[in-house]
Amino acid sequence: MDLLTGFEVVGDRGFYRPSGPVSAGQLADLITAALQRARSAGLCGVLVDVTAVTGFEPPGPAFRRWAVQRWATALGGALRVVLVARPEHICPDRTGLLVAAEEGLRAHICATEAEAVAWLDAVATRADEPSAASTA
Repeated sequence: MDLLTGFEVVGDRGFYRPSGPVSAGQLADLITAALQRARSAGLCGVLVDVTAVTGFEPPGPAFRRWAVQRWATALGGALRVVLVARPEHICPDRTGLLVAAEEGLRAHICATEAEAVAWLDAVATRADEPSAASTA
């Protein structure tokens, strides 16, 4: 059985949309596997939409730190990741994003896929622009 049902590749991006009841730990495992798949496929970005997942309460700061560190290790800075979550699952303090920055993971979290795609597009555009040092 493919544990990553809902993973698809479009262009140079992965899209992972798990659904159904899982524990927070199981979801962290699924996301880790999706990120590893995206990395091994040589993708430059991945959108993970967990809005259709149920079965757990919003995670606390310790869990967020553990999960994001795990994802950063899985990616090794190889690609950008954006998480789409229900508003009640988005930490107002953005704990996960702070950890991501500490770990060198280019990440974002938002409540809609439209915002997520816009973020990936903006980050890709910035990455393609020559730096000031290279144009001097």
